[in-house]
Amino acid sequence: MAEPTLITDSPALNHSAPGDHPSPPEPARITGPQCRAARAMLQWGREELAERSGVHYITLCNFELGHCTLKPPTARLLRLTFIASGVLFIDADASGGPGVCLAKPEAP
Repeated sequence: MAEPTLITDSPALNHSAPGDHPSPPEPARITGPQCRAARAMLQWGREELAERSGVHYITLCNFELGHCTLKPPTARLLRLTFIASGVLFIDADASGGPGVCLAKPEAP
């Protein structure tokens, strides 16, 4: 039986040499401010994000307002919904905090 493949939104975690046992992927991270900013960049309301991602509208409201945290599968779903629409996530590191930007459109 083949080993299950780990799928993440981080390309570095998807590649392993044959026989290697990949480490489990880190959970997809998204903050409330990143979610609001990504929606604004795409000109989506919460209703549209709820429809596109399958995440309940009330969950989105509470998350963006900082009233709750998301379960890892829900955070991953939101992040992947945004990525599929051209949003790039900037994770917090020593040079700054988390953020988002739009991917450069492909040339025609």
